[in-house]
Amino acid sequence: LVAKRTILIPILMFFLSAFISAIGPGHIAAGILMTTFAMYLAFEMDINPMATSLYAKLGANAGCASVLSLTGVLAKNLSEPLGYSGFGLHLFLSTLLSGFLFTLVVYILYKGYKVKADNPLKLSDIPKFNRDQLLTIAAIVVMVVCCIGFKLDTGLFAFATAAVLVLLGVVDEKKAIKGIPWGTLVFICGVGVLINVIDTLGGITLVSDFLTGFMIEKTAVPILAATSGILSWVSSTTGVVMPTLYPIAAEVCEKFGSGVNYVELISAITATSFAAAISPLSTGGAIIMSSYSAARETSTAELNKMFRTLFLLSVGNVLLNVILSSLGVFNLGGLFY
Repeated sequence: LVAKRTILIPILMFFLSAFISAIGPGHIAAGILMTTFAMYLAFEMDINPMATSLYAKLGANAGCASVLSLTGVLAKNLSEPLGYSGFGLHLFLSTLLSGFLFTLVVYILYKGYKVKADNPLKLSDIPKFNRDQLLTIAAIVVMVVCCIGFKLDTGLFAFATAAVLVLLGVVDEKKAIKGIPWGTLVFICGVGVLINVIDTLGGITLVSDFLTGFMIEKTAVPILAATSGILSWVSSTTGVVMPTLYPIAAEVCEKFGSGVNYVELISAITATSFAAAISPLSTGGAIIMSSYSAARETSTAELNKMFRTLFLLSVGNVLLNVILSSLGVFNLGGLFY
């Protein structure tokens, strides 16, 4: 698509990764796929591998809060028992905006506007879609239209669509089932049970009382945003941060009343948590480092340098999101809820 206009590669990498993440795979699957692809592409075209992989991972994180993706579905399932719904578009747009703004920072920092490559790929060299790929694309389009346009249940319709594809012989169902991240799903369910136990024992109220003890209405959003970022440096956004902080956000709203908005709170929590997820101690940063070491022989000194760079970038990303939350950006003017 870009041909000799390789200056467009960073932009295309971000939006393609965000799109793939948004239509269902989410930040982990899309992150692994696109970050690995970006790393090998960077080495092949002799452009900056760190920057190229960051565009891909930031895109995967930015697009993952759609109503079709794991994060969006999880946000809905966590919020509905608390009495909140109808915020899907707002959450998606706020997370997308957060990821896009920091991608611009990385674009400027690594001088993405100067990207040049001597061996651009040709569109004519790429084989056409086969039958199975065309049927899969059609199924995804149908699912998007039905789930967003007609408000059908995402999980149930995804299973139905997958079943149709299996019946049409598009995929080997045994391989497909093996490819499901069962460990992640069980982990999320387990943390959900743990959070319910903590809530029953009064732990959520205890933590929310501690936080509200030194926050006012104007500082509620940035404080919870910073808390989510710190947690995400060493843990999973969907597995730990969201199940832990969403109930606390609801408690904070109860204490402050109309002065604090739940949708703005969870948008700041989710976006800032994903902002920290490029930390090498978290999933995103680990994917980038493993992709780099798999693509070429790497010394310990190189990996240490990459570790420091990724962690500092994640700190900068969290600070950016805390500033955005302080400015009320995650409210998005109240247009989408």
